[in-house]
Amino acid sequence: MSVHFGFFERLSTRSRRECDRTRLEQTMVLAAAIVALLCSNAFSQEVVLEYQGRYNAQSGEPDHLMSVLAVGPTRAIVSGNRGLALVDFTTLPSEGTQAYEFRLPGLNARDLHTIDGNVLYANLNRTGESGSAGFAILERSGDTLIDHGTIDEPDVFFEKMCVEGGYLYVAAHAYGIRIYDLADPLNPARVGSLGVGFVDAIAIDVDGDVACVADGGGGLKIVDVSDRANPSIVEGEDVETAAGTAKDVTVRNGHVYVASGGAGVAFYENGDLANRTLYEVGACAENLTWIGDYLAVADLSGVTVLLAAPGGSLTLAGGEIAARRPPSASLRIASDCDGASGNYLLCANWNSMDVYRVLPPSASSQPDITPSVQRIRFPPDGGTADVTLRNLGGGDLVIDGVEPSAASIVCDYEGGTLGPGESVSFGITHSGASPGSGLVRFYSNDPDESPLPIQVYAETSFLDPGEASVDFSLPSYRKDPETGDYIEEEFRLSDHRGKIVWVQIYGSW
Repeated sequence: MSVHFGFFERLSTRSRRECDRTRLEQTMVLAAAIVALLCSNAFSQEVVLEYQGRYNAQSGEPDHLMSVLAVGPTRAIVSGNRGLALVDFTTLPSEGTQAYEFRLPGLNARDLHTIDGNVLYANLNRTGESGSAGFAILERSGDTLIDHGTIDEPDVFFEKMCVEGGYLYVAAHAYGIRIYDLADPLNPARVGSLGVGFVDAIAIDVDGDVACVADGGGGLKIVDVSDRANPSIVEGEDVETAAGTAKDVTVRNGHVYVASGGAGVAFYENGDLANRTLYEVGACAENLTWIGDYLAVADLSGVTVLLAAPGGSLTLAGGEIAARRPPSASLRIASDCDGASGNYLLCANWNSMDVYRVLPPSASSQPDITPSVQRIRFPPDGGTADVTLRNLGGGDLVIDGVEPSAASIVCDYEGGTLGPGESVSFGITHSGASPGSGLVRFYSNDPDESPLPIQVYAETSFLDPGEASVDFSLPSYRKDPETGDYIEEEFRLSDHRGKIVWVQIYGSW
């Protein structure tokens, strides 16, 4: 494993550090706030996410599913580390399948956009095993996908894109934005760019002659693209004024919505940067998509659904927790989502692509088990914690098995039936004896979350939010800005007190 560090030498960055700490805390507790809201008796649920089926990542290779794009009323393209899969999302079984209609291997795609469902552009980590991180030009022909090549630039890392008015707009991190003319969709021609004024352009959305850029730690930037050969920044936030790390952006009816990492969703009424409202979602808001008047947010821990009022403001309408579901309680990351006709919501969850329909509670007959916590950490000598399970679905939830993984873990609840909206509270106790960690599995008739694991710790090798770290040092690599070479150094935490430290870890497991 290698560790790469970047250092921001700003000393007066209290507000930014607070944003980063908030993001870390929300990520580590895995959407505790949104779970609490969903479990609250005061929450009036507007919609349920009725589970339809699942496409599973291919086995035997790290084919983690990072993005999904609907390309018609029944088809979707799912992207992963090792290729793209075309699937019929209306026929996927509830137990999941690795079957697909067509698979295009050799592309490590992270983001997908389309003109008409037939010509597509895929943002790449790399092309196959090597190559630059540009974007691939793809064509859907029937039930096959054709690769027409890649557009890239040396040392430039392209991120999320959008298609608007015959142009493709690409966010390119510190290199700003790129604009391509799509007069010939299979041969995009670059007509303009803007490489200054950005911190870390991650995503872009365009409304007429105005482009809104999610600029990472730099927040929201407003760009005039009326002259596409010479775009210019009109106004924007910075690392001091940004709500959080801007990861995605969408414009609707003149209003701007930004997925702001741990800060949640930032709403800018009529695009006014001085009129910002924050809405709390799950662990870390990553991606936004619309399903009618509902804004769905992939937030790493699952998907949160917000209802947009006529004036643009948002209210919590429902959600689905995706993280740590499998029997092993291994982490699942909801990194992307997309909407399709028929109120379908497609969610790329790292190891699977899950399909839901967004429905009013009265239209659903499925149960939906939702815990108040997904992880409990006790002191080394153990203790007891209160847990609440609630049925957020439209049918009766039958919990017919409760299974602690070790004798040191005891659950006071043995199971039962919960009607729609009903909940049950109980205690989970850890004696502090070995083993220091384990699970309590809840078996039920929930179609996509049985067994539901709650993780229990009385001994860990990591830090929880609020805990102080002892000093440590690690080998690190720094890129020389003049030569481009990586220089091996030693990083010691205490040497960087008062600074923001960005840590990038590459590893395999």
